[in-house]
Amino acid sequence: MKNLIKKTVMLASVLGVAVMLSACTMGCGRKPVKHVQHVKSQPVENVVFYQTYEDADVSRVHAKMYTRSSRGGESKMGYIKFYETDAGLKMEVDLKDLRPGVVYNVRLKQCGSCNNNSMCCDKSYMGVNLPNLSIDHAGRLEESFIIRGLTAEQLNNAKIYLLRDGGYQAAWGTLEKGMMM
Repeated sequence: MKNLIKKTVMLASVLGVAVMLSACTMGCGRKPVKHVQHVKSQPVENVVFYQTYEDADVSRVHAKMYTRSSRGGESKMGYIKFYETDAGLKMEVDLKDLRPGVVYNVRLKQCGSCNNNSMCCDKSYMGVNLPNLSIDHAGRLEESFIIRGLTAEQLNNAKIYLLRDGGYQAAWGTLEKGMMM
């Protein structure tokens, strides 16, 4: 939707310049009437609109994932990254501190841009089927998946959760556009 609005604004700008130039070609070739007083003209400023489309589309989002620390508070556990490829949306997982033999369901809640405040997130999870995560032995989970029918732009600002044991939120993060870690 943002791209459509940006392209519409760009088209309107180009059409406006074209109308101004065509008006000049119709009246610029006429000879001045002798009865008209000549007024010294002011210099005209050219207004140019610049717009970039390089970063307009969200093609990569990532989340720093956190879990509850055994000492209280939060502990950083790694990243989940999504980026668009020709084959589909690639999901890269690099996490530690997962319990061996436990299945983690990956769930998403759509949020507005609200500065990491989960009050502006949807109450229910998105109806997106993402892969379940599990690890056989203690250590680090590094896996990649291809997901079709989903874009990184749809995930931007979403909250991502790892649920285990019937719905316990074992980990969380916010998917944001930005530099890939």
